[in-house]
Amino acid sequence: MKICIVRTDKMGDMILTLPIIQGLKEVNEAYQIDVVCSSKNQKVCNKYKNINSIFLLQNNFFGIFKTITTLRKNKYDYIFTFSPGIVSILISIFSNSKIKSLLILKSRYKNNYKNKLIKRIFGKIFFNQCVIIDRRLRYSQNNSIHQTKIMMELVTKNGLDLNDEAEIKNIFDLDKINFSSGKLCLIHLSSKWINKYFSEHQFINLLENLKKLNINILMTTDSTSQDVFFEIFEKYAIVTNDDLKNLNGINKILILDQLDFNNWISIINSSSYVITPECGCTHIASLSEAKLCVIYDSDNAPNMIANEYAPWKKNYTKIFSNNQNLEKELILFIN
Repeated sequence: MKICIVRTDKMGDMILTLPIIQGLKEVNEAYQIDVVCSSKNQKVCNKYKNINSIFLLQNNFFGIFKTITTLRKNKYDYIFTFSPGIVSILISIFSNSKIKSLLILKSRYKNNYKNKLIKRIFGKIFFNQCVIIDRRLRYSQNNSIHQTKIMMELVTKNGLDLNDEAEIKNIFDLDKINFSSGKLCLIHLSSKWINKYFSEHQFINLLENLKKLNINILMTTDSTSQDVFFEIFEKYAIVTNDDLKNLNGINKILILDQLDFNNWISIINSSSYVITPECGCTHIASLSEAKLCVIYDSDNAPNMIANEYAPWKKNYTKIFSNNQNLEKELILFIN
């Protein structure tokens, strides 16, 4: 059996897709499962041993043509398109797979007949199975809109069995970073921290109060960090990839700036606690042993987002950004 999964969006989306692959492999190890991925999630795919072949989609005419050509040669029995983009849909249409299946998620913000209309038309015409999920309606009826569960529904609708309780563990087998003493708390500096409910000044107060708990605070960054954090980059020491081996001391607050993927994973694996807004860091940390706290944007359908993108099979603490006791809640989380 040859199966292809098209997942050309972000890192967190790919991590939530891994239980599909795991669940299929646990039913039949002989399944060949290949993945079409993006540059944003390829590093996750490279770490996961149950993917047979990985095809990186270059989002230009020649890259799309090359991917389609490769898929046609492989003659898949099934192709599952979990990504919402039109390019992913076109790749699947021209893949020459026997059974084509498409997942379409209607907007959680809009509710009209035009929503995803072109994709829905393509799904009905060119795909053997097209599952359209009305997230607003489904959530209002107290049904799960979790991404992994919805993808599993599409797979089983095609008559394939899988273990729907499959867990993903220890896919990032990297050395841990040794700190001389004290537990590590990783805080991811996403721009989502700073909003009308929580200022940078309040964030610094949080750091100083956490420091009193005799833990080492390591802040990792992404491309958005310096858009909203200004004082922090002036106040605290900045460490780069080359300096990680020299980390030592107790009760420190450090910024680990623009770490490469492997070092970022190593820091997460080394941490006792991870605190992050909902983003890719959430799902990377969900694969570690760290105690996890996720902060959801109160102005962006937080209950729906938490339902849809909750870490898979991971106990975690959920806090909304408009919580007036945010600092107190985070200190309690560490304690």
